[in-house]
Amino acid sequence: MSSKRERRPPVISDVAACAGVSVSTVSRYLNNSAHLSEDSAQRIARAIDLLGYRPSSIARGLKGSTMNLIAVLSTNTALLGSAITIQGIEDEARIRRHSVMISKLDDSGSSSLSETMRTVLDLNPSGVIVLRYDAIAEKALESLPSSLPVVVIGGRQGDGRDQVSLCEKEGGQALTDHLLALGHATVHHIQVPTRTDGTSRSDGWEESLCAHGIVVPHAMQCGWEARAARALGRELAAARDVTAVFAGNDELAMGFIRGLQEAGRRVPDEISVVGFDDHPLSDIWNPGLTTYRQDFARAGQAAVDLLLKRRDAKTAGTDLPPQTIRVPGQIIVRDSAGPCGLSASSSNCALAKGGE
Repeated sequence: MSSKRERRPPVISDVAACAGVSVSTVSRYLNNSAHLSEDSAQRIARAIDLLGYRPSSIARGLKGSTMNLIAVLSTNTALLGSAITIQGIEDEARIRRHSVMISKLDDSGSSSLSETMRTVLDLNPSGVIVLRYDAIAEKALESLPSSLPVVVIGGRQGDGRDQVSLCEKEGGQALTDHLLALGHATVHHIQVPTRTDGTSRSDGWEESLCAHGIVVPHAMQCGWEARAARALGRELAAARDVTAVFAGNDELAMGFIRGLQEAGRRVPDEISVVGFDDHPLSDIWNPGLTTYRQDFARAGQAAVDLLLKRRDAKTAGTDLPPQTIRVPGQIIVRDSAGPCGLSASSSNCALAKGGE
């Protein structure tokens, strides 16, 4: 039994071959170029009609500024914060009649990042939003032309770019203050792999401890994976002088709690654990996770608004100063953190405080 071969839709090279002209000549015709002979124009028109060719709206917009497109650059689109931020960008862009192109930044090869940036710039977007959480995003920012409207979400501030701040440092400080107010002598910290000096949740942790006159303990690291935090929890379970831990995100906090429980430590009776971001599973975890809720969706929406204001000002010839929009979060108190001294660990609290 023979099957018919599916016919592919015609492309611009098919039109060029049918009309007996070059691809660039067809491109000039599609972009209404004045530098085209009447004979060539007629042959191209006949070829388009004969083949049923439908030019791509993207391809037609490459030569001008007709595309309402916002490019989003992110190193890791799978993380909770990145995913919800991108959702907020897409929701606001749709309302503002813009499409969104998401490009995952990759620095695995010498040319991968440059190829990504070249693809983005070739599309002539209205502007670019960069989720600025690591060194790869910094490299991408450096390669963007100054003439292109750009907004960054997160990262260090004060470098002359429009920015949306998620107030991460304030969040880290608030969580640490919360644990200290519960009577814990100090707070240990599991860092997320990326950190921007001066504005990160880890900086907030350090600032809170210093403000209370407490020596800052060495920060722990275990990557992004919850299973690695689980192993760390098993390992740290033997350290009976540790009564409070601030994990850099909720996935790490949940993995850490699981490891502690498997090693026989009770949360929060013997050790309190808090997270960051308010993951959808935080509320139903056992115990419910105290965390810091960031409004990622609002940050994405604010970035689109800031970007299009910058684009409109540029079109009007107006020079706006760099703007920063702050999107604060809030502590969500659940069951994973409690007063130091609920059980036998109370002696560790007193010892750490100087034997009170």
